[in-house]
Amino acid sequence: MSEICEIIPSQKGNDKIKVNGYLMVKEKTWENTYTWCCEKRKSENCKGRATTNFSNSLHYLKNFKDHNHSPQASSGDVAKAVAHIKRQAHETRDRPVQIIQNNIVNLPEEISPYMPSQNALRMRIKRVRRTEMPSE
Repeated sequence: MSEICEIIPSQKGNDKIKVNGYLMVKEKTWENTYTWCCEKRKSENCKGRATTNFSNSLHYLKNFKDHNHSPQASSGDVAKAVAHIKRQAHETRDRPVQIIQNNIVNLPEEISPYMPSQNALRMRIKRVRRTEMPSE
């Protein structure tokens, strides 16, 4: 099992990995071995786990335990798109509508139904920019 796992940024700025259509969050680290658990471990009581070896800046899948729910192929792409929108909000001073439109135009058709609403994306952009403001 030496499959390379794709790294996806989480909402909180940490890393997740995508393994066989499932998103996993980091649970433990010991030297170059990482243990990951399913992101739905609390909401759906999922016992899915994965173990990876980290070398050459890549995570190689070592062990994988099955989940009790079906995978969502689009969840990783949605997380990447939202992270890209947040990064643009942090780096540019474009209006939220411009950032959202520029990113949604480039999305594949199969992902767009799973994206958050434009209002939710606009609020995320405002929250990112609010953290940059000096306190009053």
